[in-house]
Amino acid sequence: MESLILGFNFYGGHDSSVCGLFEDDIYALSQERITRYKHDAIYPIDAIYEMIRYKKIDPSKIKNLYVGVASKDFENLIFNQYNYEMTQTMRKLIQGKRETIYIKDYVKDKEKLQNSSKATKLKTFLTNKHGLKYLYMTLFGKKITLKTMVNNHLKKAFPNAKIDIKFYEHHLTHAYGTYYASGFQDSLVFTFDGYGDKYFSKIYLANKDELKEVGSSKNVYVPNLQKFEFADQGYTSVGNIYSIITYLMGFTPNADEGKVEALAAFGNHQNRFYQALINATHIDEINLSINLDADKLNALFAQPSIDEIFQELSREDIAAAVQNYTQEITLAYLKVVKQRYPQKNLSIAGGVSANVIMNMNIFENLFENLYILPAMGDDGISQGAAIMCAKDHQKQIHPFGQMPYYGSSYTKDEIIQTLKENNYSYQYIGDDAYEEAAKLICNGKIGALFHGRCEFGPRALGNRSIIADVRNKDIQKIINKDIKNRPLFQPFCPSMLQEERERLFEKAYDNKHMTIAFKLKSNYATQIPGAVHIDNTARVQFVSKEDNPNYYRLIKKVQDITGFGVIINTSFNKHGRTMVLTPQHALQDFEDTNLDFLVMEGFMIYKK
Repeated sequence: MESLILGFNFYGGHDSSVCGLFEDDIYALSQERITRYKHDAIYPIDAIYEMIRYKKIDPSKIKNLYVGVASKDFENLIFNQYNYEMTQTMRKLIQGKRETIYIKDYVKDKEKLQNSSKATKLKTFLTNKHGLKYLYMTLFGKKITLKTMVNNHLKKAFPNAKIDIKFYEHHLTHAYGTYYASGFQDSLVFTFDGYGDKYFSKIYLANKDELKEVGSSKNVYVPNLQKFEFADQGYTSVGNIYSIITYLMGFTPNADEGKVEALAAFGNHQNRFYQALINATHIDEINLSINLDADKLNALFAQPSIDEIFQELSREDIAAAVQNYTQEITLAYLKVVKQRYPQKNLSIAGGVSANVIMNMNIFENLFENLYILPAMGDDGISQGAAIMCAKDHQKQIHPFGQMPYYGSSYTKDEIIQTLKENNYSYQYIGDDAYEEAAKLICNGKIGALFHGRCEFGPRALGNRSIIADVRNKDIQKIINKDIKNRPLFQPFCPSMLQEERERLFEKAYDNKHMTIAFKLKSNYATQIPGAVHIDNTARVQFVSKEDNPNYYRLIKKVQDITGFGVIINTSFNKHGRTMVLTPQHALQDFEDTNLDFLVMEGFMIYKK
């Protein structure tokens, strides 16, 4: 192989990743899967080297490296060449003797360090080798452009390559990522996130591989939101408002918005906070934009005002207000767009499209066919950047297919070595392990699966999953309390056989990626209570034999035993850590949770 196409996302605040396009394959991996720091934003050099290892690439033989980077705003950014290491250096400074740093530990210790006295900060900084290194780099580091820095790092990884780097507009990379994976020929494409190259949403008309921008919504500056450092220096959006409420509720912004979405089902959105948000938002039907009133939002989020709202309303009602505001504004906007461009297909990407209840309302009310990119957040824009780079260089793009199993897998020998290093006894029973796992969960056990290539995106789709029986009405509380250590109100999602769809749901399509919720028929809610939320919705993954033969086999065995081809599926990780990538990760999280068993590539593993 003499040439390689890569797409990058990094330096945007969160979710750095790499995507490589090969003649017969796609490889994509988020940096967080290796560092296990959630939503990691540092340069994805570890992900690049993992791709090289897994794909057995000889870097010295790569003669041409075509690189697409998102976003356009960063192309000519000039900074100290080592500043990109600041996050990593400070993380190590705080980390101390921890082998792995997790986001909640980092945030807590960072706040503690920031709130300490100046003398304590200085002493801590100057007595730590990482602190001294950072101080030296800041004072004496050479100032270069981000583009040069990318080139320098790639030169180290691919020493003989001629490197061609192109930067692409943030929303366009989202758009190309979801459009190419959707399989649609003609469609509308909707990108929707907190911030990206000065915009928070764009609409494109797609036809035969070409995208034409037909509408956009620009971030507006709201001074009273500048105090939230994660909210793009006060340049706000519908998505940023949701993140601010996430933060004010005590959750982690740009990570825990799903908790607010889950809590919203317990509340009543008809309150003055909801109405104030609606009144501060206007849809421009001529220019196809969502416009936010900066003055109204500034008054609403002034400290006395927001304090009063949190004193007056319950957390559930505030969550319901921001959730219903988000989905209703989105529906109203897309309705206007569809009137102008009457398409039946819609592809979506961007962080806000992780909102599965919003997506359900779009499907039920507006579009016949809906596709949400599995890696819908900023990790997924590396996929779009790689596609755009391939197009620019007239390179053929390998089909993305149905399932985003784009990461690394591990051989039987690699797993045996890891088991021996960790002093685990094991039994290899091959494909029969999946039927054995089905029997165990039907008898009340909770287990984990590790097999095949890891998923790209935030959802576990059977290859890095925790599984359990949906018939147990207490299973959500058990997993939340004893395994995941999450708030008890958070629901878990089901994986089910594709052929169960019409029997169990009122209106649904074969969504394979857990990117949308559907309403369960009411008479089944009491029979499979672990599969549904309080509002009778389920964020489901429909599984076919072609998608994942062993996972299908497991669920089919559950159907034979229980009458329902449905299981609980949540990501394989201890809460606060990222989804496992390696056999070592799997054993670490297995040991640190109350899981009963682990199936790893046909090996049945129990606690020591």
